Amino acid sequence: MKPSDLLSDELDQILCMLDILEVMHERLSQGKPVNLDDLKRIIQYFKIFANRTHNKKEEKILFPALRRHTGAQSNDIINQLKSENSLAELYLTSLKHIIKDVKKGSFQAKEKMLTLLKKYLVLEKTHLHNEQIFVIPLCNQEIPEDKQEKILKEFQAYDEKLFGHGMQRKFHKAFGKVIKNLQKHYYTDN
Repeated sequence: MKPSDLLSDELDQILCMLDILEVMHERLSQGKPVNLDDLKRIIQYFKIFANRTHNKKEEKILFPALRRHTGAQSNDIINQLKSENSLAELYLTSLKHIIKDVKKGSFQAKEKMLTLLKKYLVLEKTHLHNEQIFVIPLCNQEIPEDKQEKILKEFQAYDEKLFGHGMQRKFHKAFGKVIKNLQKHYYTDN
């Protein structure tokens, strides 16, 4: 396994959750009901997995390695991705707080939530697309194999520090089940 393989797996899982969020946004926009606790769980997933795990591994481990091995070639895209990570975190924090007001029945909060959800979806999908077409190929093409092994070990050490030994796999498996349950509910429920 290469660092790019691990990142690709993480991107696939994040994209699945974004698809569910998009269905929820569409339903909310049409005035259809959505379980706000499900929405809170999805936002929590993005805060924990996408931001605190995936993005931080890139920012602390992969991006510095890319800068060392590609020089100025990758600076613009890395700076853009880091900026997008910060904006995504801001959107998620705002969404977490707005849901409380939506639960209380605030129409303004619901409208603001819909706007923020749409902005987050557009930002994240564009961001992940850029990772797929720029970061992963750069990682594979520009970072020597021995350095890729080192990066993969650093990724694993980061995950173990965050989740505990062996827990990262359990985390992925647990959220895989959550994703399947949400897909079943929101893709078949009209």
